[in-house]
Amino acid sequence: MKIHWIRAVIAAVLVEVVLVILTIPVIAVFSMAAFVPFVPPVCFAVGFPFGWWAARKSESGFVWEGTLVGIVATLIYLGLILSQAGSLKPAIDVYGPFLFVLANVAKILGCVAGAFVCGRRRVTVLAQA
Repeated sequence: MKIHWIRAVIAAVLVEVVLVILTIPVIAVFSMAAFVPFVPPVCFAVGFPFGWWAARKSESGFVWEGTLVGIVATLIYLGLILSQAGSLKPAIDVYGPFLFVLANVAKILGCVAGAFVCGRRRVTVLAQA
């Protein structure tokens, strides 16, 4: 099983970039309080295609590839918060502890689900050939 580290890191960075790009205009139009309940499903939905993309070149270990993307994306997010605020407290105060954890878990699971579907699709196509 070969892990494509560069693809995984690029996908993780792109997950965070897309989440920021989606968040800024939404918060400009609506309040952050109105957006907060939608953060976990948005994180899942954004992670899915990047988990798929990262696992596309894999021959096995699809779920590991997606897990790596999700964890690296979450670490990037936590690093951004820590570098700006010095602690996680401001982000946890905005989301609440439950939604903060749920959003980050949803991001990881979205990446894993995308990679899993990519792997299942590839196995099905190879089995039919």
